Amino acid sequence: MMRKRVALGLGVSAGFLALAWLDTAFAGGPLFHLFVGLTLAATLLEVYALAAQHGDEPLCVAPLALVVGFVAWDYAARVRSAPWLNALVPGQADALWAFYAPTGLAAAVALWVLAIVHLFARDPYRWLNGAPATLFGFLYVWLAGAHVFPVRDMGMGYVLALLAASKLGDTGAYFVGTRWGRHKLAPRTSPNKTVEGAAGGLAVSVLASFLIAPLFGLEGGLGFWALFGLLVGAAAQLGDLVGSAIKRAAGAKDSGTLLPAFGGVLDVVDSPLMAAPVAFWLLVC
Repeated sequence: MMRKRVALGLGVSAGFLALAWLDTAFAGGPLFHLFVGLTLAATLLEVYALAAQHGDEPLCVAPLALVVGFVAWDYAARVRSAPWLNALVPGQADALWAFYAPTGLAAAVALWVLAIVHLFARDPYRWLNGAPATLFGFLYVWLAGAHVFPVRDMGMGYVLALLAASKLGDTGAYFVGTRWGRHKLAPRTSPNKTVEGAAGGLAVSVLASFLIAPLFGLEGGLGFWALFGLLVGAAAQLGDLVGSAIKRAAGAKDSGTLLPAFGGVLDVVDSPLMAAPVAFWLLVC
């Protein structure tokens, strides 16, 4: 199983690097938007499937349509060079406003639409059995995931730094925890995770940031990238625990069957999903 996971992981990494290289040839990042959109859609369906296993009654079609629509809208805005995108470069604090103004509007529209659709698509006396899961799943997947788009605008190297700090940190935590782990980190949520593994994962996240930054000519000194690796790695580990909590609530070992070697798409993206906002905040502040 471990050999299969490593082989598949290397294949996915190579495929993403090829996509990143090709994507730079097109305005607005169409390949990146397509890849992220498909990933978010698959993750959302897995979250809703787990919610259904838990006994909730989430909607799927409406939130899925919103994810597709919002990703397409984001791409269209970048192709047309919308004014609110002009601030999306490293080091400018107004990049926060440039991203959160339209994203906040989209979130408000989504909350309104999903609340109303749920009212008519489900028994109103059972509204609380489904609406909270629908809304949480949508915001958890789309709102957190949308942060990768402004990071991509800064340069694909910054996206790779985010992925390296989060996913290589995961790998480091696994191997260090397997070898030296003694003290449980969160036994009720994920019994196999240890404090020693978490510390090892953070060290690998910092090291990965150190290596990626000069390799791709990213701005910032060693102190910044140490902080980047530490905070993004910590957010990634929290994201992994959130993914584990969702599965544990549903009584499931894996989140889905699309990537069986990894336990599902959610198992792959839960760490960078929660780390993406932290990476964005660090890069623009």
